[in-house]
Amino acid sequence: MTPPRELSVYMRVMALVAHLALIVLLIVTSASKLGLFAGLLLFAPLPGMLRGSRYVHAWASMMLVVYCALLLANGYAQPRTQLLMFVLAGLAAIDFTGLVMYVRFGSREAQARQAASRS
Repeated sequence: MTPPRELSVYMRVMALVAHLALIVLLIVTSASKLGLFAGLLLFAPLPGMLRGSRYVHAWASMMLVVYCALLLANGYAQPRTQLLMFVLAGLAAIDFTGLVMYVRFGSREAQARQAASRS
């Protein structure tokens, strides 16, 4: 019988899927160069996220808070794109949650492994 996977694995997958979906949707739906730049900017933390770096996940979560707030503000400011902006903001919130939970669970699991190796 194989041992159950750690929760951090599921949170990392959730964050990666949401992050990639957010990049694709922002690039595809962008109507301006600024929107395209916003989508391309999300590529910055991607290498560290693929490596599983908790540090990169932590600072990427701060970046996603700004995206979520700006997408919500854009949704309220432009009624004709409101549904799309709210969907993108929800996706950014899911990405944020996955990033934060990966850092939290990953740190706890690393501490537990370290404590188990000492005893």
